[in-house]
Amino acid sequence: MVGLFTKSFEKPSDLLCCAFGLRNSEIDTYFSLISGPKTVEEIGELIGKDRSTVQRVLNKLHKKNLVERVAHFIDRGGYYYEYSAKSTDDVREEILTQLDEWYEATKSFLLQSWPRTP
Repeated sequence: MVGLFTKSFEKPSDLLCCAFGLRNSEIDTYFSLISGPKTVEEIGELIGKDRSTVQRVLNKLHKKNLVERVAHFIDRGGYYYEYSAKSTDDVREEILTQLDEWYEATKSFLLQSWPRTP
Protein backbone atom coordinates (compact mmCIF):
# COMPACT_ATOMS: atom_id res chain seq x y z
CA MET A 1 0.00 0.00 0.00
CA VAL A 2 1.05 3.56 -0.60
CA GLY A 3 0.73 6.61 1.67
CA LEU A 4 -0.53 6.32 5.23
CA PHE A 5 0.39 2.66 5.68
CA THR A 6 3.97 3.00 4.46
CA LYS A 7 5.10 5.28 7.30
CA SER A 8 7.80 3.58 9.32
CA PHE A 9 9.21 4.58 12.68
CA GLU A 10 12.86 4.17 13.54
CA LYS A 11 12.87 5.71 17.01
CA PRO A 12 10.38 6.76 19.71
CA SER A 13 10.67 10.44 18.76
CA ASP A 14 9.22 9.59 15.31
CA LEU A 15 6.10 8.27 16.99
CA LEU A 16 5.84 11.24 19.36
CA CYS A 17 6.04 13.56 16.39
CA CYS A 18 3.26 11.71 14.60
CA ALA A 19 0.95 11.01 17.56
CA PHE A 20 1.18 14.42 19.24
CA GLY A 21 2.28 16.70 16.40
CA LEU A 22 5.51 17.61 18.16
CA ARG A 23 8.35 19.64 16.74
CA ASN A 24 12.03 18.96 17.38
CA SER A 25 12.30 21.42 20.28
CA GLU A 26 9.27 19.80 21.95
CA ILE A 27 10.72 16.32 21.47
CA ASP A 28 14.10 17.44 22.83
CA THR A 29 12.39 19.02 25.84
CA TYR A 30 10.30 15.92 26.58
CA PHE A 31 13.33 13.63 26.41
CA SER A 32 15.38 16.01 28.58
CA LEU A 33 12.84 15.35 31.33
CA ILE A 34 12.91 11.54 31.12
CA SER A 35 15.86 11.41 33.52
CA GLY A 36 14.01 13.40 36.19
CA PRO A 37 12.38 16.72 37.11
CA LYS A 38 14.02 19.94 35.97
CA THR A 39 13.49 23.70 36.03
CA VAL A 40 13.13 25.87 32.95
CA GLU A 41 16.74 27.00 33.32
CA GLU A 42 18.06 23.44 33.54
CA ILE A 43 16.10 22.39 30.47
CA GLY A 44 17.32 25.44 28.54
CA GLU A 45 20.92 24.53 29.27
CA LEU A 46 20.39 20.93 28.18
CA ILE A 47 18.67 21.69 24.87
CA GLY A 48 20.38 24.98 24.07
CA LYS A 49 17.27 27.21 24.05
CA ASP A 50 16.50 30.44 25.87
CA ARG A 51 14.11 30.66 28.81
CA SER A 52 11.12 32.08 26.90
CA THR A 53 11.38 29.39 24.21
CA VAL A 54 11.58 26.65 26.84
CA GLN A 55 8.55 28.08 28.67
CA ARG A 56 6.49 28.13 25.44
CA VAL A 57 7.49 24.56 24.64
CA LEU A 58 6.70 23.38 28.18
CA ASN A 59 3.27 25.03 28.04
CA LYS A 60 2.53 23.16 24.80
CA LEU A 61 3.72 19.87 26.27
CA HIS A 62 1.68 20.49 29.42
CA LYS A 63 -1.47 21.13 27.35
CA LYS A 64 -0.80 17.88 25.46
CA ASN A 65 -0.50 16.09 28.82
CA LEU A 66 3.09 15.02 28.20
CA VAL A 67 4.63 16.88 31.14
CA GLU A 68 3.58 17.61 34.68
CA ARG A 69 4.58 20.63 36.70
CA VAL A 70 4.87 21.30 40.39
CA ALA A 71 5.00 24.81 41.85
CA HIS A 72 7.71 25.49 44.42
CA PHE A 73 7.22 28.61 46.52
CA ILE A 74 10.16 30.82 47.47
CA ASP A 75 10.36 32.16 51.05
CA ARG A 76 11.04 35.73 49.94
CA GLY A 77 8.05 35.61 47.57
CA GLY A 78 7.28 34.16 44.19
CA TYR A 79 7.46 30.66 42.84
CA TYR A 80 8.97 28.54 40.10
CA TYR A 81 7.85 25.39 38.36
CA GLU A 82 9.67 22.12 38.22
CA TYR A 83 8.70 19.96 35.25
CA SER A 84 8.76 16.22 34.78
CA ALA A 85 7.90 13.99 31.84
CA LYS A 86 4.82 11.81 31.96
CA SER A 87 6.01 8.24 32.28
CA THR A 88 6.92 6.56 29.03
CA ASP A 89 4.39 3.83 29.91
CA ASP A 90 1.61 6.45 30.16
CA VAL A 91 2.65 8.04 26.86
CA ARG A 92 2.79 4.63 25.17
CA GLU A 93 -0.73 3.87 26.46
CA GLU A 94 -1.97 7.22 25.12
CA ILE A 95 -0.52 6.45 21.70
CA LEU A 96 -2.08 2.97 21.75
CA THR A 97 -5.44 4.52 22.70
CA GLN A 98 -5.15 6.99 19.82
CA LEU A 99 -4.33 4.13 17.44
CA ASP A 100 -7.29 2.06 18.65
CA GLU A 101 -9.66 5.03 18.28
CA TRP A 102 -8.32 5.79 14.80
CA TYR A 103 -8.60 2.15 13.77
CA GLU A 104 -12.20 1.86 15.01
CA ALA A 105 -13.25 5.14 13.37
CA THR A 106 -11.61 4.15 10.08
CA LYS A 107 -13.10 0.66 10.17
CA SER A 108 -16.54 2.11 10.91
CA PHE A 109 -16.23 4.56 8.03
CA LEU A 110 -15.20 1.83 5.60
CA LEU A 111 -18.01 -0.50 6.66
CA GLN A 112 -20.76 2.11 6.83
CA SER A 113 -19.90 4.98 4.49
CA TRP A 114 -17.66 3.58 1.79
CA PRO A 115 -19.55 3.41 -1.50
CA ARG A 116 -20.38 -0.05 -2.79
CA THR A 117 -20.20 -1.05 -6.41
CA PRO A 118 -23.66 -1.98 -7.75
